[in-house]
Amino acid sequence: MPNPPYTKEARKAKAKGVMLVEGVVGLDGRITNLRVVKAMGHGLDKSVLKTLKTWKCDPAIGPNGKPVPALVPIEINFELSPTGC
Repeated sequence: MPNPPYTKEARKAKAKGVMLVEGVVGLDGRITNLRVVKAMGHGLDKSVLKTLKTWKCDPAIGPNGKPVPALVPIEINFELSPTGC
């Protein structure tokens, strides 16, 4: 589950903060129906959505012991290191 990359625009603006996205983790562990709840701008929203589409998670397990789709919140923290990387 790779971290979303900073965009050039976000680096230039020294953008930092927390972005909140929600999506449905399906039976196969893929995240679908992504929706930005708290945006960051500077191209980071697009970067996060593109990256989250590549993630594979463990699906939620229902009361019958079988995988079920689940709506999950996802927080992405953006913070530049002192070197700017």
